[in-house]
Amino acid sequence: MSKESKALGYFLASLSLFSAHAFAKATCTIEYYQPIDIASETKGGVLDRESGQILIKEKPPMRCANVTFTTSHTRDRVANQMQGSFEAIYFDNQKGQSHSISFNQDEVQAGYIRIGPNNPVEAYICFTTSETPIKEISCDVK
Repeated sequence: MSKESKALGYFLASLSLFSAHAFAKATCTIEYYQPIDIASETKGGVLDRESGQILIKEKPPMRCANVTFTTSHTRDRVANQMQGSFEAIYFDNQKGQSHSISFNQDEVQAGYIRIGPNNPVEAYICFTTSETPIKEISCDVK
């Protein structure tokens, strides 16, 4: 047997010692969230021609939340690249993608934040405007 084939054999044998978990896809878990609604100051009016009255309508509130989350693998991640990695499901089953995320600045080092199974991180995340409140939040942080 050549040195190359022996090395390949040892490599393949060593791979079989690792569990499938070692090669599993990184996952993100929401540990806790507290919804926060930001009321809009934008108002509009519609004239009812029959009654002559004006109906005042407000824009729905921006749905945000303080979210604590972990990832299955510990590593430093670019903080501002996670802004689209969260999804809210509202009580009417509509979905909204996150568009802004902010972290405690003490936890961000040179634009990176360390997240892992033993390193939960809290973030303030805003989604879309919606008439109905947030029912559930999920994340897809790689």
